[in-house]
Amino acid sequence: MKRYRGTGIVAGIAAAALLLTGCGLNEDQGAQPDADAGASTLRIGTTTDVANFNPLGSLSKTDSWILNAMYPQLLRIDGNAEKVPELAEGYTLEDDGATVVYTLRDDFEWTDGEPVTASDVKFTAEAIMENQLGNVAAKLTWVESIEAPDDTTVIFHLTQPYAPFAEGVGFWMRVVPEHIFSDAGDLSTFANDQADGWVGAGAYVLDSMKRGQRYVLKANENYPYAPEGGAAVGTVEYVVYPDVNTMILALRNGDIDLMGTPVPASAAASLESEADITMQEVGSLGFAHLTYNMQNPTLAEQPVRQALSMVVDTESIISTILQGDGQEMVGPISPIFGEFDNPDLEAYPFDPAGAKALLEDAGYTDADGDGMLDGLSFEVLCDQSNANLTRVAEVVREDAVDAGIDLTVACIERNTFLSRTKDGQYDIDLSQWGVFDNPMDQLRSTYLSSNPGGINYNLVQDPELDALIDDAAVTVDHDAFVEKVRAIDEYVHDQALLTPLYVETFRFAYRSDRFEGFDPSPSDLLGMVTGYSLAQVRPA
Repeated sequence: MKRYRGTGIVAGIAAAALLLTGCGLNEDQGAQPDADAGASTLRIGTTTDVANFNPLGSLSKTDSWILNAMYPQLLRIDGNAEKVPELAEGYTLEDDGATVVYTLRDDFEWTDGEPVTASDVKFTAEAIMENQLGNVAAKLTWVESIEAPDDTTVIFHLTQPYAPFAEGVGFWMRVVPEHIFSDAGDLSTFANDQADGWVGAGAYVLDSMKRGQRYVLKANENYPYAPEGGAAVGTVEYVVYPDVNTMILALRNGDIDLMGTPVPASAAASLESEADITMQEVGSLGFAHLTYNMQNPTLAEQPVRQALSMVVDTESIISTILQGDGQEMVGPISPIFGEFDNPDLEAYPFDPAGAKALLEDAGYTDADGDGMLDGLSFEVLCDQSNANLTRVAEVVREDAVDAGIDLTVACIERNTFLSRTKDGQYDIDLSQWGVFDNPMDQLRSTYLSSNPGGINYNLVQDPELDALIDDAAVTVDHDAFVEKVRAIDEYVHDQALLTPLYVETFRFAYRSDRFEGFDPSPSDLLGMVTGYSLAQVRPA
């Protein structure tokens, strides 16, 4: 009988101090009596190479899978989308939220034997701020100073309260060993790609690699959240495949034990018939979208972006390509955030004829009579590893013709895709956000002009939008905060800075005849492959 499992998602935003404890987390998931700890090797398929081994600045998917397993975070996200302890036992807020105090566990240590202390956390945060590294730099904007009065206490002093700070920094900031990284020179260019420098404190630590082929991690025998006696999976091996179809074949043949990426809807039915394969369902903390490059003079025109939103038949995409496993989005705030999702917004209608009329009203014409409006040719850039989105791209391209818009689809290797979008070398970006854990951090990361190292792939520079975001960010009153987030939601929707598509339900496939006990987290970025999850796995 085919097994099919689901994981529920309960999304919540903390508005007050949170006290977490490190006990009681999966205490019943000890190793099987007949399984020797560390004896098993788990092979995971991926379609993407590691682009950056530096955990302070990496954004790519396979990078994150490996680096999140190596370097601890203060907090992690569990299967219910709630922040729970990892390196931190908990945190408290003082001075009306302007001071955040994390209390650390005292049993984490780096794999070279050095203890993980508050000094490592302080060094990591200060290095990110000094070098403006990665997306975390934006979350540390209001940090005035950091103290480490003892080995297990870290105190962040903020210039003003910022409600999502403690959980945002706690989850997103990978803590690095000060005694290694302080000697690394310029951390903005530090490659961290030498085996003798791989010192971690997470569940697994990279041991060897061969680019384009495989990345091998070994279990950290001192990881505090491993089952009693140590992780049953002693070796995790990421195997690189050229595409998703080849990876699916490898899973069927037993060459790998788990697909790191979700199963495309088109392949789900065939995998369900495999007796030795189980698909586990998890929710999403991100969403699929079309994003428009505001540095392109034509796309900087609001009517053009609105017309592009009107050639996207989201309902049809969900019913056909996703086979119903998705929820439509209207504005930039996902419905998983409940009250923050503005209920007054109406989706742009699927109306190619209306889109063409809108463009003609804006002055666009078809002077040569070829059916295409002059000056409206754009490239849609997408990640070829996402099989669903490659199909979405073709559907949107075909529908855009009826509006007189000429779209060219370029689905390319993921790391190249990420590099081009980050550098603004694209017209339209068709992609899927991995994790947004609260709406305020999402809006600051994606739309704030001054956001250092963030993911403002629109390259939007809008003083009015900046003012709305900055005002909401420091609003302590919950009801007022909700209204301000909804107002930003409406502004972005009206400007059509992006065309939201859907929140997808993900399925991950694994060889249940070999392994069991995964503890998944929502999203395609975390899924089945967090270090914590892999440490709980045991032979079937």
